[in-house]
Amino acid sequence: MANAQNFRSALHGFNREDVVHYLEYLNSKHTGIVNQLKTENQILADELAALQSQPASADFEAECAQLREENQQLQQQIDALTAQLAQQSEQPAVPANAEDELEAYRRAEQAERTARERARQLYYQATGALADATAQVDEAAEHFKTLSLHINGQLLEMQTTVERSKNALLGAAATMYTISPAETDSL
Repeated sequence: MANAQNFRSALHGFNREDVVHYLEYLNSKHTGIVNQLKTENQILADELAALQSQPASADFEAECAQLREENQQLQQQIDALTAQLAQQSEQPAVPANAEDELEAYRRAEQAERTARERARQLYYQATGALADATAQVDEAAEHFKTLSLHINGQLLEMQTTVERSKNALLGAAATMYTISPAETDSL
């Protein structure tokens, strides 16, 4: 037992009320644990349903490709802005223009970080979807294998039945040939 329960002694065993209270305690504890597990199960089922309702992996791959392309464009913009910044640093600084370029550089850098993070998330989602699809294909292959073994067994049974029928017909034909027509006329 999880906790040491001291039952008072009675004439032929333990005090009935102590035992009944202890059983009620165990029952309420069990009910609480079952309710907690049911709640956790429902939460996990809801999360599973949410994950299964996400778009297919082809959509993820297309979006990843689009984000990579966007990332390349932003990287080109960053390179161009870096080159312009280098040229302007050689020239006398114009404070208003430099601040605009610095702000544009920061926005481009932030956009690049955001694109990388989004691409990483899409990669993990696509990987999960592919793993799920692989599991489903494995399950279908196992089912197909079981079904084909069952069908093969039935085909062998049918072949055996046809062979027996053929042998029975040959036996009946042989019996018919042994009966002479003269004997059948006298009957």
